[in-house]
Amino acid sequence: MELLRRLFVWWGWQRVVAAVFGVPFAVFAVWWMVRAPAPPVESVIPFAAATTVAPAEGLEALAPLDLGVGNAAVATATSGLVVVHVVGAVVEPGVYELPAGARGDDAVRAAGGLTGDADSRAVNLALQLVDGEQLVIPRRGETLPTNAPRHQPGATAAGTTAPRLVNINRATVAELDQLPGVGPSTARAIVEHRERYGPYATVDDLLAVRGIGPAKLAEMRAMVAVS
Repeated sequence: MELLRRLFVWWGWQRVVAAVFGVPFAVFAVWWMVRAPAPPVESVIPFAAATTVAPAEGLEALAPLDLGVGNAAVATATSGLVVVHVVGAVVEPGVYELPAGARGDDAVRAAGGLTGDADSRAVNLALQLVDGEQLVIPRRGETLPTNAPRHQPGATAAGTTAPRLVNINRATVAELDQLPGVGPSTARAIVEHRERYGPYATVDDLLAVRGIGPAKLAEMRAMVAVS
């Protein structure tokens, strides 16, 4: 303590205080200057520039295909469907859409199945259907019209023929008797009505004939004509 007192008296207390606090600061300053410098920090973060692909020359946008009413047949062909007309001895005769590759049996099922008097042996229900054709299922005792031979037993797809319409203003009783749903009595009634009232103006005039109703007319509509 005596030594410190003499030091303060001899050197002055201001110098002693400056020396006590100045030495550590000087040591820190020297250490800061000689230490290894830290790696520089990137001031700008690199990023990938967006690229734009120029359209190929000569290419234009394709407009969507317009499937209008006039292109109905094309739409049906590209949709994987076939449209067939099922008539004769089925529960619900009519026009049906079926998947491409369907058979005659599929068309009969779509029409509600065979009626009790259907002659299933007279048609080849295993034959593949063709778009736009008519499948005629005769009743027992009836024979298939000569204009629809494709589905007769043993027929093949190569035997497809265009149906021949029966002119109800000129057909005989025997010719009318070949129509689906028309027996001898109905055939005679068609001829008698024609002879009494004159030629049929439209196929719908057959509804005025005794024994012909909407269901029977639907069976024969696609196979008859007035001219």
